[in-house]
Amino acid sequence: MNIELRQINKRYGNTHALRELDLSISDPVNVLVLIGPSGGGKSTLMRLLGGLESPDGRELFFDQKKLIQNESALLSHRRQNGYLFQSYNLFPHLSAIENVELPLVRVHGKTPSEARNLAEIALAQFQLEKHAHKHPAQLSGGQQQRVAIARALAIKPKLLLLDEPTSALDPEMTAEVLSVIEELTRSGQQIILSTHEMGFARAVAEQVVFLSEGSIIEQGPPAALFDQAQNAQVKSFFSKVMRY
Repeated sequence: MNIELRQINKRYGNTHALRELDLSISDPVNVLVLIGPSGGGKSTLMRLLGGLESPDGRELFFDQKKLIQNESALLSHRRQNGYLFQSYNLFPHLSAIENVELPLVRVHGKTPSEARNLAEIALAQFQLEKHAHKHPAQLSGGQQQRVAIARALAIKPKLLLLDEPTSALDPEMTAEVLSVIEELTRSGQQIILSTHEMGFARAVAEQVVFLSEGSIIEQGPPAALFDQAQNAQVKSFFSKVMRY
């Protein structure tokens, strides 16, 4: 994974969501984890990295190439990536397999037969074959999230972006989804993940970025950040969220 941000800002009206961000991530990092308090800018940064939003000026680079901020370039960038956000975003009127097939046909130009084959493979990867023809309302939260992950992976993305993928799940379903994500990290899939699950972040991350109030406060390998954080705010955050 090669990512470089130079003085990135993002405003929404009077809200300054990201402030002068500088970030450099390079190989051999495959798993980047964003942590920090709610409202700190994690989701906004994820959307910029995925090409779903444009920064207010300045520059983003992927694999040493500048990401041009026009619709054609952003669309090409988006098509290389898989996305999973806090809500599952499954179409309620479609079955699980139809949810996976739809972007393959509509966005990636696959034939219906190609899409069906890829969707079956993706669902099987997450033990969802028996649920392929069920609608989202017939699936548990964990199963719905696994369908969403299967949909994101069916396109064989270069980069998978996961924004708080367990935020709406109960503990058992959270463990189920985290297990799936952990397996993906072991497979070599490039992942950018935002999460409040600190133990999981520490286990899977190769690089951790702590954001607060739209700024990067501290960055480093998980052992360094979790055990030897230098910033007082980062230390205070860990002392609260990892107390119990």
